Amino acid sequence: MGAGDYYETLGISQNADEAEIKKAYRNLARKFHPDVCKEPGAEEKFKKINEAYSVLSDDQKRRQYDNMGHETFTNASKGSYSGGGGFGGFSADFSGFGDIFDFFGGGQRRSGPQPGADLLMRIQIRLDDAVLGMDREIEVMHTEPCPACSGSGSETKRLNTCPRCGGTGQMRQATHSPFGQFIRMTPCTQCEGRGKIPEKVCKDCRGSGHTRVKRKVTVHIPAGIDNGMRLRMEGYGEAGDYGAQNGDLFIEVYVLPHDRFMRAGDNLETSIEISPAQAVLGTTVGIETIDKRHIDLKVPAGVQFNTALKIAGEGVKRRGKPGDLLVRVKIVTPKSVSPEQKELYQKIAELENKSSGGGGFFSSLMGQKKKNKK
Repeated sequence: MGAGDYYETLGISQNADEAEIKKAYRNLARKFHPDVCKEPGAEEKFKKINEAYSVLSDDQKRRQYDNMGHETFTNASKGSYSGGGGFGGFSADFSGFGDIFDFFGGGQRRSGPQPGADLLMRIQIRLDDAVLGMDREIEVMHTEPCPACSGSGSETKRLNTCPRCGGTGQMRQATHSPFGQFIRMTPCTQCEGRGKIPEKVCKDCRGSGHTRVKRKVTVHIPAGIDNGMRLRMEGYGEAGDYGAQNGDLFIEVYVLPHDRFMRAGDNLETSIEISPAQAVLGTTVGIETIDKRHIDLKVPAGVQFNTALKIAGEGVKRRGKPGDLLVRVKIVTPKSVSPEQKELYQKIAELENKSSGGGGFFSSLMGQKKKNKK
């Protein structure tokens, strides 16, 4: 199924409405939340449920997903990384960074090794690169496991059970009140919720297990990407605690305006200028496409001002049927003419006056322009 994977994740049909999507998401999220479900793979399942909901609950993102298909939407390409290793793949993600624990009262650090934080980077690209796709090298500043201690934070690369919390990563705080005793669990202040402490603190990273570096990352921009879409590079965010996953790098794309083309969905639009004589008699005009190819466009006789002539398949090229290139015809009246041209125009005007009773091509042309401006 081209666009069925997110629907299958939530167990709904592709025709499901907003209420059905929300109900399915809440039921599944409560069931597989890592604080509730202790089954193997629950956290990964919970992550996929949130990813599916973040797309299908947004009308614009859902249309993009249905149009592009699951593979194009989520697996733009594989990224390449200069230096380091152990990173995952590269995928498109058009979701925001909403709080996925909103109905669980999230935000509190769980005990044990914590995954690394996500990073967000914004880049600008040209319209032709968005239409055709490209590879872009960017510099990323993030944390990586300390090479001296392999991310353990310990010179000996061994960790001991935290003596303060006994390895649980949590501390109990009892509060007495007239209503009884209240127990509050908080992350351990010595091990910061990890449950382990370095046997001997690493001098290079001071026990954090992390080091901050700048790396070059090659990003593949998929053909057809639109303004505001996000690409996700799995594992290229901040380093996690020792034994935990790295965060992800999100790359938000902004498309710069083009001097000749505008985008409308999967279609591109440009314009040409012709003379009144060419509009009356018809002509052939050379068109340069966004990928620098040349196509001869036939302009029919009697074409009207602002008519859009279509060149099929020369728009945005991505999954499925490509868009079209729409060429708007602008009829330009010359500001000055030679005596010979003026004489010919006067003859045309006289002939038009005789045949149309005072009207004519130029009066109808100017009337058409005024009509289009309204």
